[in-house]
Amino acid sequence: MRAGFTLSDRAVGLLFIAPFLAAAIFFMVYPVVEAIRMAFYSYNPLRPDLSTFVGLRNFEFIFADPLFWDSFWQATVWTLLSIVFQTVFGVAIALLLHQALPGIALFRGLLLFPYIVPTVVIALIWRWIFNPEIGVVNYALQSASLIKEPIYWLSTPSMAMASTILLNVWKYTPFVVICVLARLQTVPLELYDAAKIDGAGVVRRFLDVTLPQLKEVLIVVIVFRTIWTFNKFEEIYLLTKGGPGTSTFNLAVYSFEQSIANLRLGVGAATGVVMMVMLSIGSIIYLRVSGFGQDEKSP
Repeated sequence: MRAGFTLSDRAVGLLFIAPFLAAAIFFMVYPVVEAIRMAFYSYNPLRPDLSTFVGLRNFEFIFADPLFWDSFWQATVWTLLSIVFQTVFGVAIALLLHQALPGIALFRGLLLFPYIVPTVVIALIWRWIFNPEIGVVNYALQSASLIKEPIYWLSTPSMAMASTILLNVWKYTPFVVICVLARLQTVPLELYDAAKIDGAGVVRRFLDVTLPQLKEVLIVVIVFRTIWTFNKFEEIYLLTKGGPGTSTFNLAVYSFEQSIANLRLGVGAATGVVMMVMLSIGSIIYLRVSGFGQDEKSP
């Protein structure tokens, strides 16, 4: 009888990861490479046959465009405030859910609701909530005599930005809570017992025990949330379409408007490349400054 065909463990492993690698190359690597290539071309989707190489002209266009810089600063404000509030609220809620209270498991399950609901549904509901005439937010504030006239949440530049930040914080704070809560459950209780024996109060135990234990997970969470928030498009576009005017434009909305509304795919691709470089450099600097992955020096 002929011997059966056998594969080495290494070959079997490569065979199993081959579909993932193929999908990653097709859906992740290829779009990035194509965006970088397109950033150096003048490309009109209605006349693809007229695509021409323009070198750095697309980058010169965006760097000379005041709207690009306005979008950059608005994206920075949107990202920083969203991350700060998500981190503060996420840690606070995780500390609360870490307590052994009756029915706490139910609240942990309900926590995931904002995170799993599609963004389109949330944006449409929030547009109704913030409606100046029939929205429940203005109704509640007027019923409590906190305001006399309706607030035009999505029609005033400052309030529109605040509304988009509030939506982002509400939807993605559960992600921070889940990550922090998972780390809290692995912190040795002996550390808290030792701190109590030394006379440390609640605040001191949080600063000296809890926060150092959360350091690495918070660094990772902040990096990922910064990347995802800076690149966010659908929340702002569905809620305000970048308005009123361009007051809630971020770079993702700017790239979309240049690519689709103005049919400048090369300019939109160049904007995406600039965003990728900014986030890469910012992430590397942040990780180096925070000391992530570096062994602590012995005293």
